[in-house]
Amino acid sequence: MCKLFVTDADGSLLDSNNKISEANINAINELREKGVIYTIATGRMFSSILPYALELRVNAPVICFNGALIKDIYTKKVYYYNPIQPDDAIAVIDILKNSGYQVNLYIDDKLVVEEMNERVEWYLSFNTVEVNAVGDLAEYIKNTGKGTAKIYAIGDIKNPAPVEPEVYDKLSKIVSVSTSGGGHLELNAKGVSKGNALKTLANMYNIKRELVAAVGDNLNDLSMIEYAGFGVAMANAPELVKIKADFVTKSNNEDGIAFAINRIFARQQIMAV
Repeated sequence: MCKLFVTDADGSLLDSNNKISEANINAINELREKGVIYTIATGRMFSSILPYALELRVNAPVICFNGALIKDIYTKKVYYYNPIQPDDAIAVIDILKNSGYQVNLYIDDKLVVEEMNERVEWYLSFNTVEVNAVGDLAEYIKNTGKGTAKIYAIGDIKNPAPVEPEVYDKLSKIVSVSTSGGGHLELNAKGVSKGNALKTLANMYNIKRELVAAVGDNLNDLSMIEYAGFGVAMANAPELVKIKADFVTKSNNEDGIAFAINRIFARQQIMAV
């Protein structure tokens, strides 16, 4: 039995063209008709995930920035927000820039970068968001006194490579470090994760974890897959995520969300509330 169903967006809900398939839409509509609470947990910023959440008519607040923000798409009420504080953000920016990463900040639900370049344009090719090029990021933070919901560190987009162990060690002493693939890093305040945000959301609705199902495709989804009573990995997920999941569904290009929902219904794991 399930009362709360949550899916990741990129690589899970969305196909390779950043579209939601008709099969996935129909399956999610069926969930809501059965009385199940459905929403999205994503690394994206609120404004970026908003069109998809509205299309699916989610009936719970969305989880954004890998768990740093829980916000209602209809009322815009913020239920939880835990950004990287200014001093920590400045320290992390220095490490990342010295390691060759493009640094993206997310402040006031806008993308903040030093300058427009190839890697920023690459990011904007699949994220329709407002962007501010502000020059030196550390100075910008010092001048505004603002923290950032998340830091997205873009590596080499032509020759992706995993983070160097020394760099990872330095970063992990300051922030939570995860990845959404492609050699890029997603950095949040300590304690922030999709799993902790999902726990917060479940508690808001007084839903026990064994009545929660979560679907994801990458390492930044692992915490919510492990928290959920029924964790689902996409077929396109890394092996570690698949091992930790209770079930492996089809890929994001094969209506994997719909397949997972239908399989769970068939097993009577999800029932009407």
